[in-house]
Amino acid sequence: MTKQKRSKFEQQLVAYRASVSARHALREWYKTPLGLAVHEQESRKFKTILPNLFGYHLVQFSQHAELDYLETSTIRHRIILDLDNYNLASDINLRCNPHQVAIACDSVDVVVLPHTLEVDMSPHQVLREVDRILVPEGKVVITGFNPWSHWGMRKLCNPWSKKSPWDLNFVSPFRLKDWLSLLGFEIETVETFFYRPPIGHPLAVNKLHIFDKIGAKLWPAFGGVYIMVANKKVSTMTPIRPRWYMRHQSPVNPGFIETRKNES
Repeated sequence: MTKQKRSKFEQQLVAYRASVSARHALREWYKTPLGLAVHEQESRKFKTILPNLFGYHLVQFSQHAELDYLETSTIRHRIILDLDNYNLASDINLRCNPHQVAIACDSVDVVVLPHTLEVDMSPHQVLREVDRILVPEGKVVITGFNPWSHWGMRKLCNPWSKKSPWDLNFVSPFRLKDWLSLLGFEIETVETFFYRPPIGHPLAVNKLHIFDKIGAKLWPAFGGVYIMVANKKVSTMTPIRPRWYMRHQSPVNPGFIETRKNES
């Protein structure tokens, strides 16, 4: 192995280990009072979206909480894939990297990404894999922490924090829209929620629920978490007539019969 290949391999190994560590830390955070409150509201959003998405196959990339986001889906065949099933009550159906998915092209109707882009070492490749496995007109549902909120302000004030979720790479909904548009997706809905300040004390988490009602009315775009639904669009080809057809077109307007004059 050459020095260049070895250096690249070592970089990928470091990124892989960081991704695994981030997943484990986020799973532990979801067990805290603040994480449970976030998960409760995320589950409500999934309960309103997933029953309206139909098909035969549904795949969820990564699982960070013990409770199931997919329980209200009408799709019977559901797969959850992740790097491992560390400390989870339910088993992962498929163990693999979300940016290297062992699923055939154009075979999945719905893909769910719950904070997957923030913990994976290659979020762009994750979206390319989603585009690859989704059928035309297939749907992708994505949740993420909103950097344009109280949560983003806390991360900005302490960029060296090693505690989850503040050590994750927050992807703004505006940037995510650009990424999906480049892949040919059409954004259907974007909604932010959970307007409470990111305070982890149990009493504060319960008492500050009034911010959810106030924030939804006064600053609806600045919730701590967002959920986005996008549709995979496939461009249709425009048929082009062959050149021989164009050369032999009749000069007579369509709808009339071409006749010849008697030369005698």
